[in-house]
Amino acid sequence: MNYLAHLFLSGESTSILVGNFIGDSVRGNQFSTLDPAIQRGILLHRAIDRFTDTHPVVRRSKQRAQAVTGRYASVVIDVFYDHFLARDWACHHPMPLPEYAQSVYTILAGWLKEFPDRSRRFYYYMVTHNILESYGSIDGITTVLEQMAKRAKFESNMELAGNELVRGYRYYESEFREFMPELQYYNKQALAALTETS
Repeated sequence: MNYLAHLFLSGESTSILVGNFIGDSVRGNQFSTLDPAIQRGILLHRAIDRFTDTHPVVRRSKQRAQAVTGRYASVVIDVFYDHFLARDWACHHPMPLPEYAQSVYTILAGWLKEFPDRSRRFYYYMVTHNILESYGSIDGITTVLEQMAKRAKFESNMELAGNELVRGYRYYESEFREFMPELQYYNKQALAALTETS
């Protein structure tokens, strides 16, 4: 899942939210010097990614997108699923998405000194372009994917992924709706397990 989903799945804990946000930028056991609560957020991030990457519904989505984006299909599907989460945000969270996004930006700002450089750079980009809100529209998702294509190390065709979302919209939407409740159930168990070991 992409940034919005990871933040959403962090629950009420600020430290877990921070760890979940920086999770992609922390390699191996580099987190061992961080606050234990932030470590739990990183571990949750990794658990979410493992569950997502191996789930048969997500694999179905990836196989469809692979024809356009090749090895970057996993990244693209993460963004597609964030689009459906943002679009239907009111079904998942009591706080309106604009308020939630601003709340998250404020929380993360207080931890910037703890961030790896990559996470810090993305934070500024995310806030400047209000990325979390922009996920809710196809135009916003297309822009995000075009920017990701410019940063990709190899030819990714992610700049074409917005058209792929439109083309297969009802299939990706159906797969997200099938997958999300299972992810939320798994995440609830993972959060509880991490809390028990703290």
